[in-house]
Amino acid sequence: MKVLSLSVLALALAACASQPPLSPRTVRVVTPFANGHLLADTAVKFKEELAKTAPHITVTIQTSVLNEQSIDPAMQPCEADKRVGDILLTGGQPIQDWAPEYFFFNGPYVIRDFAHLQRVWAGKAGTAMAAKLEANGKLVSFDPVYRGYRQFTSNAPIRTPADFKGLKLRLPPVPDWISVWKALDAEAVQVPLPGIYDALKSGAATASEGDLTQIQSLKLNEVQKQLTLTNHLVGFGMQMANACFFRKELAPSEQKAVSAALKAAAVWGTQTIQQREAGIIAQLKAGGMTVSTPDAAAIRQRAEPAIKQLFATKWNVTTWQAVLEE
Repeated sequence: MKVLSLSVLALALAACASQPPLSPRTVRVVTPFANGHLLADTAVKFKEELAKTAPHITVTIQTSVLNEQSIDPAMQPCEADKRVGDILLTGGQPIQDWAPEYFFFNGPYVIRDFAHLQRVWAGKAGTAMAAKLEANGKLVSFDPVYRGYRQFTSNAPIRTPADFKGLKLRLPPVPDWISVWKALDAEAVQVPLPGIYDALKSGAATASEGDLTQIQSLKLNEVQKQLTLTNHLVGFGMQMANACFFRKELAPSEQKAVSAALKAAAVWGTQTIQQREAGIIAQLKAGGMTVSTPDAAAIRQRAEPAIKQLFATKWNVTTWQAVLEE
């Protein structure tokens, strides 16, 4: 028995010795956000984490790539030279594009806080959404990154639902968001992310909504007087990988290393913005903005019919009540 065991051990060691070392490779990480944005910083953290366990992999990071609303189709091709990158850090656009019935994850007043989002993300709905993102969008989904609550910037104060009437609100081309804010009589002005500053400066838009790191990185305090803490949406970033890259191009050990590094980066990004939120608000205030808290309950109440309609017609894989109970 001892001889047999030694023989098996010798064969195992020989097999390990015969396996060639993994070849050097480059992984391209892209994000539509500029340097200084939380997701750009999270990409850097991913690079640092991956270097600890897979030093043969070189990570390159490209920020401000394409448009947040059009970047994920450029991630789809299996041919490496035809896709814009291998790993993408972005907002919730992939859900709108490839799993729109699950866009309630990114709907105003649906998710209470990031802990709630994580529970729903890890549950039945989140698992089904991830499967659809890969089937339709050819994108593998990893842990989300908390980006902070989304807030409002404006020149005139926003205190009650009445203050939304006639407000020229910059929004991305997200129909579900537009329908909610139209219910409060806001006028949607669709402007791509890089154009927000100029739209607000010129008066083409008179207000915007976004997470604090977006407001700060775009320097909106230079063109807006008011920061209104509505906490209307739990902002999150998505970490996605091209399915062919992750499933076919990476060895199993590399898949494990990439997954672990993305998980660690998500934890770091989440903790970072949680620690920074109060400081960012103070910095925006020091930069000239007046910070106020509106009648958030009244604004939510006015938005409720539009949200219920979305669950009845577009997000009908579940109900608002079922999401709130998780």
